[in-house]
Amino acid sequence: MTGTGAGNDIWSMIDAGACAALDFTDGGFATTYLAPIDALVEGAQRLLHSLAAAGAEIAVLEVADGLFQSETAALAKSPKFRQLTGGVLFAAGDAMGAVAGCERLRELGYDVLGLSGLLTCSPLARREAGAANAPVYGVKELTDPATAANIVSGILNPRLMVIAGGAQCLYQES
Repeated sequence: MTGTGAGNDIWSMIDAGACAALDFTDGGFATTYLAPIDALVEGAQRLLHSLAAAGAEIAVLEVADGLFQSETAALAKSPKFRQLTGGVLFAAGDAMGAVAGCERLRELGYDVLGLSGLLTCSPLARREAGAANAPVYGVKELTDPATAANIVSGILNPRLMVIAGGAQCLYQES
């Protein structure tokens, strides 16, 4: 949903078995830098409609670059954008960032379904992130179909938003 257009994230999703994968370039943006938030929300709606038409039952919206990046912060605060999500999987680099990000998202009215990211590379960081009262998922858990199904099982609106410092936060693990 945010960033600068690049194919690697889309190709990773297709390679992993997604029925369709789109990014903001498919919504008409070469970059989301300084894009009006209403336009980004409308773009997200168009992408979700396209994914549904392609047969997707669950959509993952990645919002990159952390909660303090200007477009990400504005999207997170947008009630219209929040209505597009059924829950959030928050990716963070460390436990403190995970706990603080989780608290911020909850303040904004999001249901935090779990934590992930580079913090999962460290057993200590995983334990410390438990202070957020959200499950912590590493790559092994996220690539397990049963775990993935469990994460989304309670979502009424089957859309999951991932807020990350970039897609690599979800895929790197030692």
